Amino acid sequence: MNLDYGNLSGKLSMSKLLAIEPAGLRKLLKAGLRRGSSTKELNDLIALHFHWTPESEESKRLLAHLQQIGWLVLVEKRWKTQF
Repeated sequence: MNLDYGNLSGKLSMSKLLAIEPAGLRKLLKAGLRRGSSTKELNDLIALHFHWTPESEESKRLLAHLQQIGWLVLVEKRWKTQF
């Protein structure tokens, strides 16, 4: 699956979150709301929706990009989605 990283930029808002494609990415970010996701939960979502292993280059690139743009942060061992 190819993601358009150009569209994954700027400040994240609820309306932007709801419009994100593919749906698997939207679900991954929605899982990070409120209490956040453990690393295992995040990896399970990536495997389920993208069919990538945690060690894959695609998985590492996605997580690095989401962290770089500030949409996903690690807080006390929980991955949280940031608006």
